[in-house]
Amino acid sequence: MLYTQGMEENKNILKQWVLSAINNRSGKELKEIFETIPNIDIAEAISDVKDPKQLLYIFRVVGSEYSAEFFAELSSEQQEIVISAFSDKELMELISDSFADDIVDTIEEMPANIVSRVLKACPKDLRGDVNRLLNYKENTAGSVMTTEYIEMKDSTTVKDAIQIIRDKGKDAETIYTVFVRDSKRTLVGTVELSDLIFSKETDVLSDIMDKDFVSCNVNDDQEDVAKKFKRYDLTAMAVVNSENKIVGIITIDDVVDIIEQETSEDIAHMAAITDMEDPYLKTPVLKLVLKCVPWILALMVLQVFTTMILSGFEDRIAQFAILAVFTPLIMDAGGNSGGQTTTMIVRSLSLDEFGGKDYPKVILKELRVASIIGGIVSAFAFGWLMFEMSVGIVNTSSIAERVTATGGNFTAYMALVAALVAGTLFVTMIISRLVGCSLPFLAKLVKLDPAVMCGPITTTLVDIISLVTYFLLWTNIIGPALGF
Repeated sequence: MLYTQGMEENKNILKQWVLSAINNRSGKELKEIFETIPNIDIAEAISDVKDPKQLLYIFRVVGSEYSAEFFAELSSEQQEIVISAFSDKELMELISDSFADDIVDTIEEMPANIVSRVLKACPKDLRGDVNRLLNYKENTAGSVMTTEYIEMKDSTTVKDAIQIIRDKGKDAETIYTVFVRDSKRTLVGTVELSDLIFSKETDVLSDIMDKDFVSCNVNDDQEDVAKKFKRYDLTAMAVVNSENKIVGIITIDDVVDIIEQETSEDIAHMAAITDMEDPYLKTPVLKLVLKCVPWILALMVLQVFTTMILSGFEDRIAQFAILAVFTPLIMDAGGNSGGQTTTMIVRSLSLDEFGGKDYPKVILKELRVASIIGGIVSAFAFGWLMFEMSVGIVNTSSIAERVTATGGNFTAYMALVAALVAGTLFVTMIISRLVGCSLPFLAKLVKLDPAVMCGPITTTLVDIISLVTYFLLWTNIIGPALGF
C-alpha cells in the first residue's frame, strides 16, 4: 500500500490500514507500517481511536524502538488510556525507553493518580530527572531541557570518547555534540562529532574542544533560548545552573516546538484571545467560548470612551447627518494603520533587530513614514469622497438642506466635508502609527509580551483619538465655515 507523507487525504487510508492490521491481529503488517511511516503520521491518523484494546495491541506488537516515540506523539487523552491499561511491567518498559522531557510533557496535565503511577514506574535516576524538570518554572530552559546527553571529562582521549558514544549514544538525545566538563563538573567546552572523527585517537578533548561555546541558564526564558539557536546556528545547547554546571541540554527539535508555541501565543494575543493548548478541532466548544468572551467583554468596556465621544457630539451629528456616514471609515482606517505598525514593530523586537534604546530612531522613522502615508491617503480620500457624493453613492441630502438654508454653493460644501474627512485621516494616520509603534516598546519596558498590547488595544486607542480629531476639526474649522 502506498502512502505519501503529509497528504491530508491519505490520513484516512493510513487509519484504515492500521485498524485493519489491529483487527486482523496482523503483527507483521503493523510492524511494516511503523518501519515505513513516521510515528507522528501514524499518531495523527489514529488520533480519534480511544479503544484501549486497539491501542494496547500496537504497543504489544511493535518494537521498543518505536513504542516510546509513538507514545510521545499520541494525544494526552490517548496517553492516559494507555497508561491506565498498561500493567506495571509494560509501563516500566515504556518509561525506560523514554526521555525525561517527553515524560514530563506527558504527565504535566494528567490526574495525580496517573502521575504517581508513572513516577513509580520510572527507574531511580530517571525519576530524579523527571522530578527536577517538573519543578522548573514553566516556559524556562529548565522546563524544556532533556537530561539525556553525552558528557565527558576534558581529559578523555578521542579514542575513549568515540567508544563512549558507541556505548551510550542510543540513550542520548543527540550524539552530534559532546559536552565537556572539568574535574569540578564545570562546563568548559563542546566537541562536535565531526571533530572527533577527524582527530587523532591520542588527542584529548581539552585540546580539540570549542571553548567559545554558547549556553543558557536554567531560568532563561525559552523564547530567548530559541533566539540563541537562530543567532548561532546551533543544533544543541547546554543548560547550566548558577555555578555553570551542566544540568541538561536543549536540542533543535525542542526549539521548533518552542517557536511554534510562542508564535501561537502571539497570534492569540494579537487576536485578543487566550492561548489554545490543543488543536482547534480538538478543543471543546465551551472552551473556545471562554477563550474569546473575556477579551470581547473587556474591549467593550474600553469602548465606553468611543461611546462618550459620539454621545457628546450627538447634537452636531443631528444637525448635519452626513458626519455619521464617514465615522466608520475614519475609525477603520486608523485601526488598520496602527495594526500594521504594531505588527512590524513586534516582529522586529522579537527578532532583536532593535531594543528600547532605539525608540527615538524608530519613532522618527515612523513619523516620516506616517506623514507620507497620511498625505497619500488624505489626497485619495478627498478625491474619492467627492466622487462618491457627486454620483450619489453617499446620500448628500443633509448638504442639500444646508445649501437651501444658507444659499451656499453645493460643490463647495461637498469639498469642505471631503476636506474634513481627508484632514482627519491625515492626522489619524500619523497618530495611529505613532501609537502602534510606541505600545510594543512600552510593553517591553514593563516586562510584558508586546503581542499582548498590540492589535485590539491599539485599535481602541486609535478609534478614540480619531473621533476626537474628527469632531474637533468639525467644531473649530469646518463647522463654522458651513455656518454651524
